[in-house]
Amino acid sequence: HQIDDDLLPFNPTKNKALWAVLSTPEIDSFPGIPASCTQDVLMIWDFLSTFHRIISLHPFDLEDFAAALIYKPTDISETSDPTPPILLAETHLALLKLLLSDGSSDAWWWSTLETPETEAKEETTRGEADNIAPTIKLDFKALLDFDEDINITRKWLQALEDVRTKRANSGASIKSSIKSASFLATNPMVKTYLRKAMRGWKGNDAAFAKQSVMWLIGRLREARPDVWGRQIDVSILDEVKAKVAAEAATSMEQLEEDQELDNGEEIHYGDSDGEDSDSDEEEEIEAEDNFQGKQDNFRGKTIENMQPSAKVEKKEDTSALVVTPIPEKPPPSLVDLFLPPYKPQHNSYIVSPFTWSFVVGTSVTRILHRYKRLRNEVDDSLREFGELKPLTIAERRRREKIAPLRILSECISTTETDLECPVVSAVEHLTNGKNYLSLSPLQRLSILRVLVESAYDTIRVNQCVQDNIQSRISAVKQLENEERRAKKEAKEAASLVETAARERLVQEAKYEFTSKKRREIIRKNKFTGEFTTDHLETLDDEEIADFDDETRAEYDALPGPKQFNKNEVRKTVAKINEENAFGTSALEALTLEEIQSREANTLIEMEDELANYGESANSYNRDTSAKINALKREIENFKEWQETLPTSRAEANEVLREAIDDGTVKPLRNAIRTAKQALLSGEDEETGGMWAYDLLRDAALELKQSEKRKRVIEAQKDLVAKRNKCFVRTDSIGKDRAHNRYWHFDNDSHERIWFDAEFKLSSDQNESLDATPTIDESMVSLGPGDKEEDLSKTDEKNYIPFSRKEYHSSGLISSLARHRNGCLSSNKSLRALIKNLESKGLWEGSLKVSVKEILEGSGALDVSTADGGENEENENPVQKAGDEQVFQEAKNDGSLQQIELICSLESAIDQRCRLRIVHDDISAPDAGIYIMGTVVGWRMKKTIIQIQNQKEDSDSEFEDETMNDRDLPVVEKDLPAWSLSLDKGGMKEIYASELLTGLIRAKKWKHQYPGYVEHDSPLFAYRNKLGRFCGRAADAPYASSPQFFSKLMMKREQEFYNSLKSRSYDNTWGGRDGLRNTWILSMKEDFDNLYTLRDGILTLEQAFHDLCGGVTSIESKTEDDETNSAKEILEDDTLRCDIELESLGLAIGGLWHCKESREIFREIISTSTSIGIFALGLDLLCRNCQAYLEATKPTITRKAVSSVSNYDQGMYTNLGRLTRSAFSTDQPQQPSSRRMNSWQQQQSM
Repeated sequence: HQIDDDLLPFNPTKNKALWAVLSTPEIDSFPGIPASCTQDVLMIWDFLSTFHRIISLHPFDLEDFAAALIYKPTDISETSDPTPPILLAETHLALLKLLLSDGSSDAWWWSTLETPETEAKEETTRGEADNIAPTIKLDFKALLDFDEDINITRKWLQALEDVRTKRANSGASIKSSIKSASFLATNPMVKTYLRKAMRGWKGNDAAFAKQSVMWLIGRLREARPDVWGRQIDVSILDEVKAKVAAEAATSMEQLEEDQELDNGEEIHYGDSDGEDSDSDEEEEIEAEDNFQGKQDNFRGKTIENMQPSAKVEKKEDTSALVVTPIPEKPPPSLVDLFLPPYKPQHNSYIVSPFTWSFVVGTSVTRILHRYKRLRNEVDDSLREFGELKPLTIAERRRREKIAPLRILSECISTTETDLECPVVSAVEHLTNGKNYLSLSPLQRLSILRVLVESAYDTIRVNQCVQDNIQSRISAVKQLENEERRAKKEAKEAASLVETAARERLVQEAKYEFTSKKRREIIRKNKFTGEFTTDHLETLDDEEIADFDDETRAEYDALPGPKQFNKNEVRKTVAKINEENAFGTSALEALTLEEIQSREANTLIEMEDELANYGESANSYNRDTSAKINALKREIENFKEWQETLPTSRAEANEVLREAIDDGTVKPLRNAIRTAKQALLSGEDEETGGMWAYDLLRDAALELKQSEKRKRVIEAQKDLVAKRNKCFVRTDSIGKDRAHNRYWHFDNDSHERIWFDAEFKLSSDQNESLDATPTIDESMVSLGPGDKEEDLSKTDEKNYIPFSRKEYHSSGLISSLARHRNGCLSSNKSLRALIKNLESKGLWEGSLKVSVKEILEGSGALDVSTADGGENEENENPVQKAGDEQVFQEAKNDGSLQQIELICSLESAIDQRCRLRIVHDDISAPDAGIYIMGTVVGWRMKKTIIQIQNQKEDSDSEFEDETMNDRDLPVVEKDLPAWSLSLDKGGMKEIYASELLTGLIRAKKWKHQYPGYVEHDSPLFAYRNKLGRFCGRAADAPYASSPQFFSKLMMKREQEFYNSLKSRSYDNTWGGRDGLRNTWILSMKEDFDNLYTLRDGILTLEQAFHDLCGGVTSIESKTEDDETNSAKEILEDDTLRCDIELESLGLAIGGLWHCKESREIFREIISTSTSIGIFALGLDLLCRNCQAYLEATKPTITRKAVSSVSNYDQGMYTNLGRLTRSAFSTDQPQQPSSRRMNSWQQQQSM
C-alpha cells in the first residue's frame, strides 16, 4: 500500500541518485535566455501549439521557436532593414489579429489614448467634488464636526443620491429629494445648506440646486468613508476630515459671503407643483445647458488656476492620497502618431508584415497600462479590506514603476544582468520606430509573454476552453468506459486465476487425504492380509474414498473451493502467476545460496558416478568408455562454469534489480535474457517443471505486468489523443517528495520530460545527507516581493509563511523563487528517473506510473542503446573515460577553423555536441537539421576507409585524377568513435572530424558566437499553412522586404490617383512633366535601397498634397519665428500630446489640417530607416486621402442633373462640383485629345 511521501523514511542513496539525474539534464536552458525564463519559453510555446487553430498558426518545434528568439542577422547596414524570421512574424501577426479582432481588447486599447471614452472612465472613479464647483460658502469643518447618528447621515445622503441621476430641468423630482433629505437630517448646518441651495430656484430650473447637492455629496463621500460601512481607525478618519475640510475651504475662497437664513425662514421651492408641468421646453433645455456650462466653466477656471501660463507643467502633489486606480499616462509615442483614432482592424494595412513589430509595441504598452490599473485596484481593495490608510501618490508611482516586474516576474532581468525591466525597454524601443531585431532574446520573450497573457483573456480563447471542457467531459467518459472495460477484463482474468487456485487447493487437499488413507490401509493390511499388494497399488482416489463409510464421510467433509481462507488462496494465486510467467506447470524459486548448493550437490553426484566406474577404463566396452569420457568433460565444464558464473551472475543480479526498478518492457526482457545466460534458471527433473532465481521470478512477474499495461495503453491510445485534443490546461504529471514538479507536453515532437526543481535554502535544517542543491536566501529571490503590508492583519503566526509557500515550500520567500529547470530526453536519464522514484509513495508512485505510461505509449524507451551495438559482439565495448590521448591526436590532426574554441578541452566525454544531419545528399544537400547530444563514451572501431595513392610522376597523377572512387584501394583500420546520446532520444556514433565540428558548433550556438548563423536551419523553412499572414509560401520570405513595400506603394498610389486627379484643377503629378512615371520607374529599379524608399514616400506625400489642393508648404524657420519646429515638438513629451496627424471631421480642405502636421510627418519619415515606419506613414497618407475624398464628394448626381433643364448652365455653379459622369446634356461635347478633369469639362461647356 502507498503512503504519504513525507512519512517515508529518508533514503540518502536514492536522493543522491535522483539529484544526480536532475543536475545533469540534456537541456538546462536556452542559449541567450536566462535560465530563470525557461518556464516562460515553455509556456508561450505551449500556448501557440495548443491554440494553433484558434490563432491560425501552424505548429512548430520548440527548438525552432528558441532559435527564432535568439536569431541575430549578420548583414545589418544603414541602407538595409533586416527582416525577422517568418516564424516570429507569423507568430506576432497571429496574436495581434486574435487580440484586435476580439472584443476583450477594447478594455486595454483605450487605456492610454486621449479619447472621450477614457476621460469618462476616469471621471466615474474620481471624487465628485473634483469636477463640480462649489456654489454656497459654508463652514464645512463645522458640518463634519457635528455629532450626528451615522444611520441618520446615511439616510439623508441616500435621499440626495437620486439628484445625481436627474436632469437639471427636472425640478419636481429634485425638489422631492431635497425635501426628504432636509426632513431626515438633524445637522443644522446641512439644513441651512439645503435652504440656501433652494433659493436660486427659477421656474423648473434646478441647476443651482443640483450643483450644490452634488458638491455636498461628493465632499461627504471623501470625508466620511465610514458612512458606507468601511471600518477606519479614528485617527486616520480625523486626518481625512481635516484634509477634505481644508480643500473645501480653499475651493470656496472666491465665493462671496452669503447672509445666513434665519431658522424660521421657509425654504423657497420655486413654483407650485401644478405649474411645473407647464414649463416651456426651451426653458428646460436652457436650464440643462446652464448646468453643463457652469461645470465646464469651473473646469476651465481650474485649469487656468493650475496653469497660469501656457506650457507650464502641472506639478503633482506626491504627498496626497490616491483617489483613482488609473496609472499615470505615458506620452504618445512616435508610432502612436501614425495610428488612427480608432482601434485598428485586424485585416487592415496597419497590421501587416511591415508594421507588426510597431503595432505590437503600442499594444503591449496599452496592455501593461491596463494591468497596472488592475494591480492598483487589487492594492486598493486589499488596503481597504485591511482597514489601512490609502497609498500616497508617491508610493503609487513607485508601485506602478515596478508593476511589470510584479505582473511578469518571470521575465525580469534585474538579478541576471542588472538592467532595467526588459518589457519596458523593449516597448520603448519599438514605439520609437526602431528595428525589432535589435532587441535581445529576453526582450523578445517578454513581448510575447505579455501578448500571450492578454490572449488568455480573450473571448475566443475562453470560449474555446469552455467548448473543450464539454468535449473533454465526453472524451473522459469514453476513456473511463474503456478503463472500466480493461479493469473488467483484468478482474475476470484474476477471477479465473482465483478459481483455478481454489480448485488446486481442493485437489491438493484430496491428494493429501487419499495419500494419508492409502498409507493407513497399507499399514492395516500388513496385520490383516485381507488385500494383496497389487490390489492396493491399483486403488484410485475414489476407491479409497469408498473404502468404508467412515472414510467416505471424512472425504465428503473435505473443504470445498469456497471454504479456503484468503491467505491460502492468495498464496496459490501468486504461485500460479509465477508458473504462468515462466510457462511451466511447476516452479520452484531459489535463492542464490540455494542454487549454489544445488550445483555443488550435482557436482558431487557426478564425481561419485565417475568414481563408481573405477580407475581402469580398459575393462569397459566402447559405450561405457564413451559415457565415462562424456562425464569427465561435463565435470570439467561444470568446474569452469563455477569459476566464471559468479561474475556473470553478479552482473545479472544488478541488471535484474535495475530492470525491476525501471519497470519497462525492454530492460526487463534484456535482464531476463542476461539472467538465463548466467544459468539462473533451469528444468527441475523432480517436479517436471522449472526452478528459477527468486529475483528472476520477480522480474518475470514485473514483465507480465508491464506487457499488460502496455497493451492497455495501446488500446486506449486513440481515446487519450482525443481527450488531449480537448485542451483545458497543461497540468504537471506529478511531483516527487522534494516537491519537484514534472511536465510533459503533448505537442512536443520528442517524448521528453521537463522538470521544475526547487533549491533548498541554506538556512533550512534538513537531513545532512540530503543532496538537494542549496542556495542562499538572498540569491533565490527573483524580482520585487509582495507588498505584504497590504494583507489583512491577523494574529495567526503561520499566515504569512503559508501564503509564501506559493513561491517556495519553505515559506521564507515573498517573491518568485529561482528554480532549476531542465529536460530529460535520453534513455539513460529517463530510466534513471524512473529507477529513483519510490513506488511506495503517493506522489512518486503516481509520478512513476505516469512517466512509464507516457514513454511506453510513445515508444521512447524502446530505442536501441547504440547504432548496431547489440549485434556487434566482437567490437570493443564503449568506454566511459580514457579518450584524452585520441582526442588530443584528433585535435592535432584536424585542420578545422576556429579549433581554438575547444583547445582547452582535454576529453570529449560529457561534452555537448551539435550535429548537422542531411537527409538527402543528392536532391537536397543544402537542407539539414540540427540536433544536440552529449558525448557519453568512446571505443576503437574497425572501419573500412579508402586510401588515395600519391605518385610523383605527372602521368601517375593524371591517372589518379581520372580514377573512380570505386577503384581506390581500401583498408580496414581501427579508428576512435565517440558515442553520442541524442536529446531527442537514441544514440549515434561519430568519428573525430564530425565530433570536432559538432563541439565547435555547440560552443558557438550556446554562447551566441558573433556572426554564427545556421542558414539551413528549419527555422527559415517555416511556413504558416493555416494563417498565411505573410502571403503565399513562395512570397513569405519576402513579405516585409523593400521590394514588396515598393509594390505596395505603387498599388496604393494607383488606388487613389484616379479619384484625386478628378478633384484637382492642376495635375502636375500625372501630367506632361512625367513625375509619376519617374517615380514608378525608381520604385521598380532601385527598391533595395532604403533611401530610395524614403524619398519615394516623401515624393508621394508631396504628390498627394498637391492633388488634394494643399497650399501649405515646408518653410525654413526664421529667427523671429516663435513657433516650435517639428523636431522640437517631437522631442517634448508635453507638446507631443497636442499632435494630430489624422484628418478628422467634415471640414477637410486638403491632405493635412495644418502646416505643423505636415512638417511633423515629413520629419518622422526623413529621420527613419525602418520600412515599418514607412508603411505606417503610407497608411496614414491613404487614410487622409480617403477622408479628403469623402469630404469633397460631388453634391449632384447623374439622376439629379438629368431632371433639370439645361437651358441655363449658370445655375449649376451654385449647386456644387460636377463629375463628368454626373453631367449630361443634349449638346454634343467638344472632342478632346486627352482626358479632361471635371473643372476642364465645365469650362468647355
